[in-house]
Amino acid sequence: MTVCWSSAFRRSPLGAAVFDVATDYRYTVLAWASTQDVPTVRHHALHVPAVEAWAVLDGGVTSLEGYGATSLPCGVRVVGFRALRLLIADLGLTAPLPFDGETVLDPDELRSAHRATGPGPEAVEQAELLASCHDAVLLRWVAATLANAGQAAAARSAR
Repeated sequence: MTVCWSSAFRRSPLGAAVFDVATDYRYTVLAWASTQDVPTVRHHALHVPAVEAWAVLDGGVTSLEGYGATSLPCGVRVVGFRALRLLIADLGLTAPLPFDGETVLDPDELRSAHRATGPGPEAVEQAELLASCHDAVLLRWVAATLANAGQAAAARSAR
């Protein structure tokens, strides 16, 4: 029996391509992220929760933990449609129908694109951006910025 994607993820009010990870799947998602050959950044500052982030395709995975001045609840999130689809495929979950504004690639294309993305300066910057998301305003801004960059890159590659 295949598990539906919505058992592990739910749409977040923080952006079109932001997904909250269900409590039962947090460690599974973090274990998956930690095995990826991608830039990882961890930020921890006084009076702000710790944020760890992995840059994956058009977004990545973030984990926010601890206490501090924030409008963002602790938890694990996936940012980006392609990052979510890759994760769903790798976990063997049933994928959702396309979301509004999403261009769907098959799992092999996603894996190929993921392998082709090296740990270069752009990916490090992406991980840094995601790790800066210690409150809801920053997460909304970073998710929108990454979505716009992903759409621009897709348009360039389509030419």
